[in-house]
Amino acid sequence: MVVRKKGGSKMVELEAVTSSQSLDDRSSSPLQDSGWSSVPTVTDLSDWEFATNYRDPMRPVLLRGGCAAWSACQRWSPEYFEKVAGSLTVPIKTLDGSEIRVSPWELAKYARFVMDSPRCEDEVSSSNARVAPYCHDIPLLGLVESLAEDCQPFPVNFISPSYRRYWWRYSQFFMGPKGTVTPLHFDTLLSHNVFFQIFGTKRFTILPPSQATYCGRRGWRWFDVDPEQPDYARFPQYKRATPVVITVNAGDILYMPPGTLHHVRSLSASISFNIDFHTSRSVLDALAQSDKAMPKEVLFYNAITALAVIGNIPEAITFPLYRPYLSYVS
Repeated sequence: MVVRKKGGSKMVELEAVTSSQSLDDRSSSPLQDSGWSSVPTVTDLSDWEFATNYRDPMRPVLLRGGCAAWSACQRWSPEYFEKVAGSLTVPIKTLDGSEIRVSPWELAKYARFVMDSPRCEDEVSSSNARVAPYCHDIPLLGLVESLAEDCQPFPVNFISPSYRRYWWRYSQFFMGPKGTVTPLHFDTLLSHNVFFQIFGTKRFTILPPSQATYCGRRGWRWFDVDPEQPDYARFPQYKRATPVVITVNAGDILYMPPGTLHHVRSLSASISFNIDFHTSRSVLDALAQSDKAMPKEVLFYNAITALAVIGNIPEAITFPLYRPYLSYVS
């Protein structure tokens, strides 16, 4: 396949270090990276090119317009989700400093909140933007499976074989108003990340895993540096970092390799989803990090994934064990 361009509150604290090792004792990066320093932009990408030039050598790429032909890019909006899934109750997160507050919202209520949210004129410095409630990392396509019909033709060969038949089950959905921010982090399973921007625009600031040591790591996967307004007095080593800033528009696909640090800001009301997936190499690399303060839940989900990806254990057995990861707050 070739993808072508066409026209009640709960408080959860971010994970503490669970190992007797200090943060400084751990390796400087979650896993070996390819030393990339830029993100190429392409408008055509075959399955072979994706695997050979980007996924297997673990280099990021932006496929401009890669999903622009999908019905989702014409249909999906906050109003659309109010109509098709409004009665669902979903967990909405507020990422505030070192805490994630989680509360249940009816999706219709949240969609109206997004539509009614005022525009934030100061994109970078608004503290209200940072703490806006955010429909973040929820398995919506697995709950409303008809939504997958809006995402065709889906590039199934970009992801590993064990994910392909029911790819939508592994997706995580995002919707929020302009100004929502996810602070600097890497994906908790150290998995590959294929990200699909459907509605609106986001700005990603990304760094390779080897630069994690410059960014004030906290716990397993979060970092205290704000790439938009770095505090060099607190984090002098960040002057050595080489962040890449990417604007991801509706219809674009962004691939980030395992361990990529990324900070994400919505430049408008936004709807997107991603799939975290492992290859044999990446899941073995991730399991090799299990003695470096990896939370036990992450070790468990990676072990289950290894059974599927390497052991070829049927999805009927592995997916029920993996499913809680899609709602895991980390």
